[in-house]
Amino acid sequence: MTGGAAPPPAGSDGPLHDLVRRLLEDVRRKAGIRHDRPLERKLVRILAAMPLAVLEEWVAQIEGAPADSPDWLSLIENLTIHETYFFRDLPHHTYLRGHLLPRLIAERATTRILRLWSAGCATGEEAYGLAIVTLEALADAGHARRTAQGLETDWTVEVLGTDLSRIAVRQAANACYGGEGLGPFREMPSDYESWFVPLGAEAPLHRRVHGDARRVVRFARHNLMDAALPDGVPAGGFDLVSCRNVMIYFDDDSRERALSLLTAAVAPGGWLVLGTTDRLPDNCSRVCGFERHRGDRALAYRRGGAAV
Repeated sequence: MTGGAAPPPAGSDGPLHDLVRRLLEDVRRKAGIRHDRPLERKLVRILAAMPLAVLEEWVAQIEGAPADSPDWLSLIENLTIHETYFFRDLPHHTYLRGHLLPRLIAERATTRILRLWSAGCATGEEAYGLAIVTLEALADAGHARRTAQGLETDWTVEVLGTDLSRIAVRQAANACYGGEGLGPFREMPSDYESWFVPLGAEAPLHRRVHGDARRVVRFARHNLMDAALPDGVPAGGFDLVSCRNVMIYFDDDSRERALSLLTAAVAPGGWLVLGTTDRLPDNCSRVCGFERHRGDRALAYRRGGAAV
């Protein structure tokens, strides 16, 4: 395993820890999530009450299960954290709306179609945020009209949001969010307030994503360690692929696998947008034909070739 510190040798903390490390190696292999001490301690706490004989049998079943089996996915639900919020890292969204999307819209003016993929979208904030910024950019460019009922456009906008977690995908499709303090609206710019509709007195702290954004977003479960792209990928690829705050959990090998999948999904003339701590390796940029573009606290890569 590469990327991050290696786990302690077998037997150094007893049989429970040895079984937990076997599970975490299986998680690394199937989901790309690297093994570290905090994750190990978390799983030890979860499994400590299980008799060792039963636990050993269960670990063997998990190791033999495919990455889409209910038992294995239940393990992942207990290990992964889906903490995010709308318009996280605002300079990134400002760069999308003010620079990248206007260029993409101008290049797609003939087809009037924009297809985007939010990979690792957690509970949907990333995917809906991407849809909202895209629709706003269309309005900025004069290709959409704001009315009292919402936003009207003759462009086709399709956003696919995917995540490894079944629970996160179900929550995302529900499109309802709420909470105070460090909730999903903690850094909401006032310009985007109208995209979220209060649910009313029965749920005063909750809001639902406006129908104009909900209509253009669909969700599906997908593992970035899969060899195949998600179902329903456009024949020519996506105009924009966004994967942010996901690969920080991967080791080097898993990151390379994910980037290979993501770059393959980008259409000629399309864009790959990564998190502020992520980079497309120089050799990958050259081989895959991507050119790096840097904005204020934002980084994106444009694939060469004629726009489709």
